[in-house]
Amino acid sequence: MSDTASGLPHEREAPFVDPWSKGPNHQDVVPIDAVFVGAWDNDVGIFEFTEALFLVRDDRQDLLWSLTTYSKSELSCGCVAGAPREGTQSEAARRLLGVLVRARVGLQFPRPPYLPGLLASNELSDIVDAVSEELKRNRLAAEAAQQRQKAQIVEVAGELGLNPRPAGHNDSAWIADCPRRTHTLMLSHSLNEFGCAYCRRKGDGNAGVPA
Repeated sequence: MSDTASGLPHEREAPFVDPWSKGPNHQDVVPIDAVFVGAWDNDVGIFEFTEALFLVRDDRQDLLWSLTTYSKSELSCGCVAGAPREGTQSEAARRLLGVLVRARVGLQFPRPPYLPGLLASNELSDIVDAVSEELKRNRLAAEAAQQRQKAQIVEVAGELGLNPRPAGHNDSAWIADCPRRTHTLMLSHSLNEFGCAYCRRKGDGNAGVPA
């Protein structure tokens, strides 16, 4: 058990990110000692919802908590990221928010309005903008790499009309529409491989993308 107000055990002091607080003991009410960091809207493609974020610190770790609401109804509440305690409260919040935004790329992304708390509105915006710029650089690098040396897996996905495009995670990661469902699959330019977590299938460019 824990002796902290966060309610999470100390074995989670190692850095972690749980974007939708699905892990054991991660879903709970926001601790009473939490500091409101700020809030923003999240775009998930089919609708938007509001997310309020909170920082909890003890003498060992920094934890980021999320409370999401839609049309005045609570959607979820839980711990979404953590790391060993380091720096000021503001520095810890910025660090964990950056990790969280990156972990959700491709599935949801923050957008205005940015509501201030521990961090000012422009600080929240700067975190999102920094990730956006990083994604843009990575996408351009991935396109350039494909132009220099075409990966068969990307070519096959294009021939099948699966709309392959750079994911932005790095200069090798691509995504494409899965032919079986309304979700995406991952493509690796450097490994010439595909993988779909939903369908639990993977393979290489020689085998092609499953129909």
